[in-house]
Amino acid sequence: MKLKNLYSAQNFPLFKVLIQTIILFVVILLPLSINFASSPPPYSIENKGPDGMSYVDALLYHDGYNISRILLSTDPIMDLNSTSTLVIAGGTKTYRNPERAIIDSFVLRGGTLVLLGGDGVVAGLAAYFGIIYSGLSLFETVHYYKSPEIILVNSTEINDTLCFVKPKAILEIASDRNQREIGNIVTAGTTFIDSNNDGIWSVLMERTQLHKIGTVIRRGRGAIIAITSSSFLVNELYTKFYGNIDLIRYYLSILSAEKPSLVCFEESHKRWPLRSTEGIINQSYGNLILLSKSQLLIFIVVLLILILYYFAPRIQKLFKPTESYRNFLSNRIWSRGRELYDTFGQVVKPTIEEKILFSLYFQYELHPQAFNLYLQQKLSYIKPLLLTKEEKKMFEETMIRKIDYDTFIYLFSKLEEIQKRKRLM
Repeated sequence: MKLKNLYSAQNFPLFKVLIQTIILFVVILLPLSINFASSPPPYSIENKGPDGMSYVDALLYHDGYNISRILLSTDPIMDLNSTSTLVIAGGTKTYRNPERAIIDSFVLRGGTLVLLGGDGVVAGLAAYFGIIYSGLSLFETVHYYKSPEIILVNSTEINDTLCFVKPKAILEIASDRNQREIGNIVTAGTTFIDSNNDGIWSVLMERTQLHKIGTVIRRGRGAIIAITSSSFLVNELYTKFYGNIDLIRYYLSILSAEKPSLVCFEESHKRWPLRSTEGIINQSYGNLILLSKSQLLIFIVVLLILILYYFAPRIQKLFKPTESYRNFLSNRIWSRGRELYDTFGQVVKPTIEEKILFSLYFQYELHPQAFNLYLQQKLSYIKPLLLTKEEKKMFEETMIRKIDYDTFIYLFSKLEEIQKRKRLM
């Protein structure tokens, strides 16, 4: 008895909601917990490959910093405290002006911003702070290691060698009462800007000189560390015993009056593989969050909802197929051939309405057969000699099938014409 009550019609909405919840979990939430991607994007602390930054993550954690990431948008930056450090390396998404303002506010409040990269996203963000990059790569003419795109610099701060891969030159740094340069990294006098972008040193056109490829700026209460190489902190350079990571650790230790408690890696601008958990979050939910901030998009969405709300029922009525009287009855009648049973095998008895529809249905089914009887009666008064072979064949074929009203009228009129032949003979 309890089981029967559990599956009653009264409890059906509860089971419907339960099934919908399970479907939503399987379709949306479950994929987020499974990572199908082979590798995260470059310069991510989740990437343990040569182009990842998992070593700097581990070393900073060993130094006592808390590590976090930002995957959706720059909104969480507003909640970072003034002793935090924000790291942005490489990427594909361009920061909008409101997002740049959020990052700037973080720096002015006392935060430290580390910018790694000389083009794309990072170059645009650096330009917002008045740091202008060359846009073209630097090459080494004499003291290069394996490739002229790799530039080695001796650091006096940590007494170690720094490695820069495809760095850009810093051409200009804005300076005012809120911003001033307090340190920099400069190449040897044997580097040149590849002005024609051919990868070859043109001795007469491309002059070698000292070039600034890193800077430390005090802005407001905070600081900006700008390095013009996106791969400055990658695992591969650390395994080759370059002091890049140690230099960043040194800067973080001296720039803040208090020991920074948190280092946050901003990775919402990276192009994560869509098959990964981060990719699903970043490229679907993250884009929706960014788009939802646009007033135009909100207006369009509200307008579409109103249009669909107003027109959808009318469109459904417009394209809804017309239901014939026969279909109307046959879809609603009760019969032994379509006898219904409930969940526990009990026969569902027909209601009074179903009985009435049942009667109307069979009246409709038998009504067309009366046409055949009328025609048969009419034919009995006509001599066979008055019919042609074609007419005999037509009536013989017609009498063995059910005919509709229009066919009946046509055949009845035809018999009227045949009867008149007797009078003419």
